[in-house]
Amino acid sequence: MIHHEKIMVCVYYGPNGERLIRRGGELARLLQCPLYVMSVIPSAVDELDLEQEKFMALWQTICDEYGASFITKPNDNRHKASDIIAETAKHYQITQLIIGQSGQTRWQEITQGSFVNELLNRIGETDLHIVAVQRMDQHIVETHERGIPVAVVSKDGLYLIRKGEDEGDVVAEGLFFKELNTDFETGLLRIQTDREFKYLKVSQGKVVDTSFFLSQASPPLGHEKDYG
Repeated sequence: MIHHEKIMVCVYYGPNGERLIRRGGELARLLQCPLYVMSVIPSAVDELDLEQEKFMALWQTICDEYGASFITKPNDNRHKASDIIAETAKHYQITQLIIGQSGQTRWQEITQGSFVNELLNRIGETDLHIVAVQRMDQHIVETHERGIPVAVVSKDGLYLIRKGEDEGDVVAEGLFFKELNTDFETGLLRIQTDREFKYLKVSQGKVVDTSFFLSQASPPLGHEKDYG
């Protein structure tokens, strides 16, 4: 099937992200088209706090539910968020863009410019959907424990997460977010590549999507550390 539409949802860390993703997910199902979810994050990974890490882990879970691709783009403070979003939309040939209603006051729009107007000037013929977000409780339902540093080792054709030294070749290091209410090492593994984060499912200590490691070059990926 040829997909004529491509939808991208832009989320910023906060409690409204889930609602925006689900809105985009339902629209993508209706149109039977690809869905992308994008978040612009600080360029320095140690600026990500624990709450933001949990939001991102939750978003990845929802993306998996809808079969969406989760994209993270660092903001090095040299580019406006509207520029980064517009460039990403162009790269993926997005036809419909979904964002949350701006929290700017009228005075902020006058003195700082309107984010929506900036975005409209950059996205060309892409349709822009602005979703009104309700004031929601700032407390997120915690779905994962705090991220802890782990190594990924290759052993007997499997990719296993390890918290300490273990036999096997270390192919990557990252942060593991364990699902709450489980006795198994099941959850999400976050790995930092050159320009973005990759979230991989982990089931009972084994990385489910092994194709990611098979597609990597022989040098190991970048290291992560605990944030908190």
